[in-house]
Amino acid sequence: VEKPLYGLYELTSVIDYRRGHPKNHLYITESMIDCLLLWQAGYYAVALNGTGSKLQFEQLNKLPVRHYILATDNDEAGKRAREKLRKNLKGKLITEIDFPITRKDIGECTQEEIQHIKQWEVF
Repeated sequence: VEKPLYGLYELTSVIDYRRGHPKNHLYITESMIDCLLLWQAGYYAVALNGTGSKLQFEQLNKLPVRHYILATDNDEAGKRAREKLRKNLKGKLITEIDFPITRKDIGECTQEEIQHIKQWEVF
């Protein structure tokens, strides 16, 4: 079953397609929970609900977002998702979150860590 990006509907309500995304960057997570935790912290995010599909890559490429921040899980599936995203996102700036070894994903982070998630961002 082709799954659309989770959070895309909410995201399109804050995008001005003439000027792009309000902050011009978007976090990509594997799970809905991680996506929701980022939204609660004030960050825009979508979830793949897996490691990514052709439909999801098309949706991401169509968004007027210049910078994607890959916040997939700190495990083998998360690494596969990052590889697939890097291969399929065209003309976008891509960085990723390098979680500490003690954290598997956003859901294992404290609220304070989520508020300061950019400290783990690497190119």
